[in-house]
Amino acid sequence: MYQLNNSVKLVDYDKWYEKAWASGFLKNIQAEYDVIPARILRDDEDPNHVIVVLTAQSLKAFDNLLADPRLHAFIADKENFLVETPKPLGRYTATEINDVNPEAKYGFHTQHRLVDYNQWFSIFKDSPFRKEIEEANDLRCVRVLRETENQNNAVVIFQGPSQQAYDAMHNDPRVQERFNDKSIFIEQPECVGRFTPVHL
Repeated sequence: MYQLNNSVKLVDYDKWYEKAWASGFLKNIQAEYDVIPARILRDDEDPNHVIVVLTAQSLKAFDNLLADPRLHAFIADKENFLVETPKPLGRYTATEINDVNPEAKYGFHTQHRLVDYNQWFSIFKDSPFRKEIEEANDLRCVRVLRETENQNNAVVIFQGPSQQAYDAMHNDPRVQERFNDKSIFIEQPECVGRFTPVHL
């Protein structure tokens, strides 16, 4: 399964959601191209900034959808509450690590720039240390997104109750020691967003 993330800046989230999603307008167009809207990620620091997450069985499906003139007209219409044209953040292959917890308050996106994705993932996926430190901080890794263009870049998604819980895990000296391993990481992983998910 492939995933496309688009960053969208809005004038008014509630009015945009009503016109774009509650009406079924965008879902109906996406369905014509076998693209499935998965979720909206609402930026916790700016509720009028969202990431729209779409999934499909092929990258071509995204290309076909993005070429649709109805989508272009919707984006261009100022009555639809968009500040600017949505910006693509990336296309990914998604690997599920754990079941999503519907009660979790936040999703934390952590950018990883890796020397060798396969080497890192073979360690990360079933790491007892990862599981131990997640449990200690009431966090859960739910998904790894691997970029399709640069396959040594990934976004790791954690669910958790608070920024403090995420920071406690991220800044743990044992985690930092691993992040400083230049044989694995090109640079230190960083949190690139805290989001509240809205499932579509």
